[in-house]
Amino acid sequence: MESTAKQYETAVSNAADISQVLLDMEGGKYVLALFNELVQELLDAGNIPGATLVVRKLYEAAEVPIEQDTLSENNNAAWIMLFAIALGDALEESIF
Repeated sequence: MESTAKQYETAVSNAADISQVLLDMEGGKYVLALFNELVQELLDAGNIPGATLVVRKLYEAAEVPIEQDTLSENNNAAWIMLFAIALGDALEESIF
């Protein structure tokens, strides 16, 4: 089983990979911003299962493999939050 630091490193790396795939699609910045906002709103509402589902769909859409254990640990909320931050950072970097 991966350590927490390794899981966080994977979250940031995967968010970067996913954002690149979405940004390469037509209208990618809008779609990426929309998903990022959705994940953040779900987190703010305390809806961790909903945020997790959105993140899983992002992985599927970008065809980035997801570790089964990654989103089933006790640190699920922290992992999703880090992923959302990394996704937002990738979006900001692509705009400027």
